Amino acid sequence: MAKRLFLLHLGPRPVDAESMAEPLAVGGVKVPDVDPDVLAHAEVEILRSHKTVGLRRKDVEGAWAGVCRRARKTGTDCFVSMPGWFAATPAQAALALDGLADLRVVLVATSGFAEPPRSWLSQVADERAHVLPAHLSDEQLAAQVARVALMEEEARLDRRLAKVARRRRILDRRPAA
Repeated sequence: MAKRLFLLHLGPRPVDAESMAEPLAVGGVKVPDVDPDVLAHAEVEILRSHKTVGLRRKDVEGAWAGVCRRARKTGTDCFVSMPGWFAATPAQAALALDGLADLRVVLVATSGFAEPPRSWLSQVADERAHVLPAHLSDEQLAAQVARVALMEEEARLDRRLAKVARRRRILDRRPAA
């Protein structure tokens, strides 16, 4: 079975993922049903900034794992926006990606004229990292994310078709019994 996509959005400004649900559905992408407070705690957990926010570690512990569980339960490709992770260190990026080991992570960064998040780009394969302009509205961003999801699905189907064609050539070479 093919791995489902986890489209992780990083950007300098937050987006309203709930309002993006309909345009994302065009690409077969859902937004996991997660409380915004849980997303905020997940952001604090990965960045290890609970003390600066005035929280205890046990208040934020497991928030990102909960988001990952919800993403798996969607049963389809999903989209999560974590704007605060734009400036994460490579160790923090690796920690966040560890929870997504059974999903195919596609990074969608909106950076505009700023430097794209190198710590994240080094953690994800080049063909699964997409940098978009920062001035996109939420609807335009949703359309671009849906386009990225469709491109990933097309690439997966192309790989599958090539594999079937190789098997067929092997079978065609065998002598009939």
